[in-house]
Amino acid sequence: MRGVRRFAVGLLCGLGMAYPARAKAESKAPIELKWNALEGCPSADTVLARVHKIAGTTRPTPNTLRAEATITQPSDGLFRLRLEIRYGDLAAVRDIEGKSCKDLAGAAAVALALLLSSEEPLTQSDLSGANSTRSTPGATTTGAATTGAATTGSTTTGAEQGSDNQSQTTSPDAAAKQPVASQPSPSPSPPPSAEASSPRRWRLLLVAPVGALGVGPLPELSKGLGGALGISFERWQFLVEGKLWASQRETIISAAQHELEYDRFTVGARGCRSFLGPVFELGPCLVTSVHHLSVQGSGNNLKSSTDTVTWAAVGLGAQARLLVAPWLGFVAGIDGELQLSRPEVSITEPDQGTGGFPVPVPKVVERFGPFAATITVGSQWIF
Repeated sequence: MRGVRRFAVGLLCGLGMAYPARAKAESKAPIELKWNALEGCPSADTVLARVHKIAGTTRPTPNTLRAEATITQPSDGLFRLRLEIRYGDLAAVRDIEGKSCKDLAGAAAVALALLLSSEEPLTQSDLSGANSTRSTPGATTTGAATTGAATTGSTTTGAEQGSDNQSQTTSPDAAAKQPVASQPSPSPSPPPSAEASSPRRWRLLLVAPVGALGVGPLPELSKGLGGALGISFERWQFLVEGKLWASQRETIISAAQHELEYDRFTVGARGCRSFLGPVFELGPCLVTSVHHLSVQGSGNNLKSSTDTVTWAAVGLGAQARLLVAPWLGFVAGIDGELQLSRPEVSITEPDQGTGGFPVPVPKVVERFGPFAATITVGSQWIF
């Protein structure tokens, strides 16, 4: 009896030592996450907690799974996640697009949890997402391997209920024990086109109507109305624009009283680089324009006539945009331009010359300024 008791005590001690070792072996899998997200997105701790909850306890691995996630929201209103994954000598990049930052955080957590819970050694296809069969609602994933001779890509859609339904998810061991019903192999679906898997990076822009208020180069304050047409590429905008300015009148009193009327229209182009975002953008612009001016003069002892002049200007500006919808925004800007030419307005009046005969003598009555500043406000339509 004494020998039996000694054997039982030894067996209990052995089991007590083995259980902690097993619990330690089935601890949380090693993972490092660098999370770069917009304000209001789930935090890195929240994503890691969901990863561990979905993956559960895993077996020890020879390498640490390292991931770096960056979430942005370009001007089209959708959110985009760039997920860089490294495991030992393997590396891959996944690009995920979703309607909200929360969707992308869930997609990242599911992707990392699937890698952590893998029973087989990870391969390049696993990291790039070629074997992925689950994703978060509203998120579309494309994956590409960064090493090797070929690039692997896939687009997946599905329904992922997250951590709330984790208790109903079948574990890998249980799934292996369940019988698999024989089913006919489905016909291979055609690969997604590049246009469907890659979001469009450029947009067509229509800015209309545009109200303008200018100081210079004409003597009085200028009021105008115009529009612009162009494209945006990521954070760059290139526009061709035009403005029609209201007529201005000026009275000149010299030997007699004369009336001058100015009619002007402007065509130009600008290129802008926007910062901040995604709802509010602000950035500098490079501006160039061509001004066409028509001057009509009339008055006492003056033959009514019309003359025209055209000159160019270059300058710098700043433009702000507030997006109220993915297809509509309000823009405001201020430009400063240097006039490459300074037109003069002159009136020819008769003057008493030698011999008592009147001689026509031109007199400069107006010279336009070298600088001009313009403030614009308008609506921008995004297609």
